[in-house]
Amino acid sequence: MLAYVFSHRPAEGVDISKYEESLRDFHAALALAAPSGLMSSRTFRTGDSFSDWYMVESSAALDVLNMSAVSGARTAVHDAAARMAAGGVGKLFKLHAGEYFSGSGFEVRFAKPAGMTYVDLYTRLQRWTTVPEVSLWRRMMVLGPPPEFSLVTPSQVALPADMHPEVLRREPI
Repeated sequence: MLAYVFSHRPAEGVDISKYEESLRDFHAALALAAPSGLMSSRTFRTGDSFSDWYMVESSAALDVLNMSAVSGARTAVHDAAARMAAGGVGKLFKLHAGEYFSGSGFEVRFAKPAGMTYVDLYTRLQRWTTVPEVSLWRRMMVLGPPPEFSLVTPSQVALPADMHPEVLRREPI
């Protein structure tokens, strides 16, 4: 399973409740005629920004999603949300451990410590990644900015300091 995650924030002066409403409207319109390969989508408030998570079956679904998101019945709702946004950046993640969790909780963004192998990192993370409703996501092919990993969990966790974790409260809107 892959997740295309688009992080964005409202432009200065935009009413947050209207911004959130436009995002809900967009995802509802997308769900009404879900493009091939799209499993689900949802927006989360993460800190002072927002992240749209698009769960897709494969990278081939991204082309279809990209076209579907801005065409047909979704054009107006997409454009309404886009006009209120300032900045945005996308990442492509692959699920490494656990299952997708779409509820309230935390998103811990972190980096693999320098010199550490991936095998050692995954072993070190097992105490968190074997817990129900926790998922570990790894950025694919350096598509998107650092950090490389995201741990999604219903409860707050404290990763080791050498991973430079950034813990964000995550709430579905």
